Amino acid sequence: MNIGILGGGISGVTLQRFLRHPSVVFEKDERAGGLCRTWWKDGFGYDIGGHILFSKHQQVIDLVTEVLGENVNHCKRLNMVLYKGRYVKYPFENDLAALDLDDRYECLIEYLKADFPRPTNLEEWAYATFGRGIADKYLIPYNRKIWKLEPRDTTLEWVERIPKPPLEDVVKSALGIVTEGYTHQLHFRYPLRGGFEALIDALQAPAGQIRCGSAVQRVERRGTEWRVRDDHGWHAFDRLVVALPIHEAMKIFESVPPEVREAIGRLRYNAMRIVLVAVGNTSLMDKSAVYIPDESVLPHRVCFMGFFSPHMVRPGTSSLVAEITMPPHSPLQAMSHDAMVERVVDDLDRIGIIRKAEVMQTDIRDVPYGYPVSDFQYTPCKQIVREWFDQQGVELLGRFAEFDYINSDECMRRAVALARRLNRV
Repeated sequence: MNIGILGGGISGVTLQRFLRHPSVVFEKDERAGGLCRTWWKDGFGYDIGGHILFSKHQQVIDLVTEVLGENVNHCKRLNMVLYKGRYVKYPFENDLAALDLDDRYECLIEYLKADFPRPTNLEEWAYATFGRGIADKYLIPYNRKIWKLEPRDTTLEWVERIPKPPLEDVVKSALGIVTEGYTHQLHFRYPLRGGFEALIDALQAPAGQIRCGSAVQRVERRGTEWRVRDDHGWHAFDRLVVALPIHEAMKIFESVPPEVREAIGRLRYNAMRIVLVAVGNTSLMDKSAVYIPDESVLPHRVCFMGFFSPHMVRPGTSSLVAEITMPPHSPLQAMSHDAMVERVVDDLDRIGIIRKAEVMQTDIRDVPYGYPVSDFQYTPCKQIVREWFDQQGVELLGRFAEFDYINSDECMRRAVALARRLNRV
């Protein structure tokens, strides 16, 4: 059985590694990787956001261990939330003692007496789960920055990613007793050399065929065959897997019904720009990431690349990568690259993360697809799309093909599961 895989991100590459059938991966960019790409400028490496290697699934941990071998840096998370000029250990509710006394009291008392009804949206869930103090100071403004959508207009599709802290931990944190939240990601790994993209390189099947620089222009069904046209001509396959954004797939499949096109068009997502800022000292080596709920600051998060691996920076220097989400047609999309870099540097200087005078290098990249947005059209529209592709016998795989807010470890897990299922055919 010959299998065509549209998209060479981590999902498509992992799938091909585990397939026992012949397959071809079509990737429009010059390198595979998708959202797991690493970029380099003047000796500074940076990823598309903050990628780390952790998982609740042992099979994924074993896979990463196998493919990376000794090319691993072992790290302990040191994420912070910057709130009113103070660094609060992440997750926020596990370091309430870092707040001033009034804020600490408000967070604790509102958490203890939270008696909200069953939530129907993200705002209500934040109040019901964490109380008004924690929700208003951190969760709501931070999520508003990422999604560019009011939390009351956001569904609960993905909140299982946010564990509810035990009552004892929140009380301890308010009293200054050290606790740790999100323990499954407290210890993580990162490639020692090559950035996160080193994982993509290691995952590629030894005999795999990945056609980089090969944009798919057309997909047609002819009898029992799928015909795929790229820059080099037509290719025939018995089965097809879409591992590229569903919005892009809509453009290349023939005879997509109007109701399916409409459903895809209503699936909202945010693009992203990532900004590298490198400084001529090692001041950006002491944290893994900083979350910034302050809505006057453009980035929602910055990740310190030298913390992940010292080989991501030049000796005696350090760097961060800042993340800015943007809906399509947002005014932010019209901001020039130079203007956005300047704004990011100014903002980070103003809140004390960097000093503008010490900046020695910057860079910026556009990421057309960053985050699926879970509004109230999300579930019904996604269901329409999935049912149609299922009727065609086409598999959807990955964050923007399945339109699920999943991390790279879950992408790998689902790719391995799909390969096993296809191998039985």
